[in-house]
Amino acid sequence: MTDRSAFLKGMVKDAYKYYFEKYEAVPTVYDQLFEIEDSDAAYEQYTTAIGPQKLQKTAEGVVTPRQSAAEGFTVYCANYDYPSELAISNDALDDHQKVDNYLKAWAEGLGEVVRNKQESEHAALFNYGGFTAGHSAFDNSIPGILTPSYGNYAYDAKPFFNLTGNTRTAKHGGTYYNGVASLTLDGTGLQTLMKLISVTNSFNEAGIEITIMPNVLLCQFNSDTYYTAKRLLESSGDVAGAHSGIENIWKSSLRLVGWRFLTDVDAWFVGVAKQGLKSLARMSPVIDYYEDKPIRSQVVRMQARWGRAPTNFRYWAGANFATS
Repeated sequence: MTDRSAFLKGMVKDAYKYYFEKYEAVPTVYDQLFEIEDSDAAYEQYTTAIGPQKLQKTAEGVVTPRQSAAEGFTVYCANYDYPSELAISNDALDDHQKVDNYLKAWAEGLGEVVRNKQESEHAALFNYGGFTAGHSAFDNSIPGILTPSYGNYAYDAKPFFNLTGNTRTAKHGGTYYNGVASLTLDGTGLQTLMKLISVTNSFNEAGIEITIMPNVLLCQFNSDTYYTAKRLLESSGDVAGAHSGIENIWKSSLRLVGWRFLTDVDAWFVGVAKQGLKSLARMSPVIDYYEDKPIRSQVVRMQARWGRAPTNFRYWAGANFATS
């Protein structure tokens, strides 16, 4: 005898099929920019150890200079729940009429909204990263479990993208910024951000020179800024008036990434893909069901968990972003 339970298990199987057909069909950007790491906890914590300071030349017989060990900033990345449910009445199950249609529409739509939520949650670090008063997008607290001291800011209590009048201080005492309030996207403007990342900010927490090679130019997909960037990076000749007709030195130098979920049409960012940005894969979507007797329904339920946080400002710089 086949009971309702067997039918419901079949529904769950179908829900997965419909869900992933749609989920996998929606292209994503966040996984091109963020380093994705598996997680099995409520949150992950990252504390960098500051390496050796610069070596000093000493003469024979002179006491060897002694260095002290120290820690850098601590980054917290919390995992959050993203659930959804669909209730199907027992009468509908008994009649077996249109249940497949309900389930397919729900599961396909769920596949799309999960992708969209993942994209918007990760894009929020760019959309609100320049807010001088901070933003809840950077809040990685968990009630009763975790309360990061930096609140609604990045790990060092500064906006992820900070301007020259609001510099951040590294552990070695140097001050830095990675945001420019107004900067034209052209050869000269791009040169400014590239130099900011790869020269000015290319020092670790101990003050040692490091090598940072930007490989991505990011902006809103199909905005005017996007097409300006496309011409800048793909034209054979320089598009600037002063250098018109000269070979374009920026051609193919960076990969243009257009992101539908960026909200500032004129903001643009330069950075290193999968550096300085962490994304946690805590729980892939799980679909099951339970009975809700008071409303005489079977409920198909989905739950997913993930988290994201900036881990190092040095690998990204931006211009023309919102500050409030």
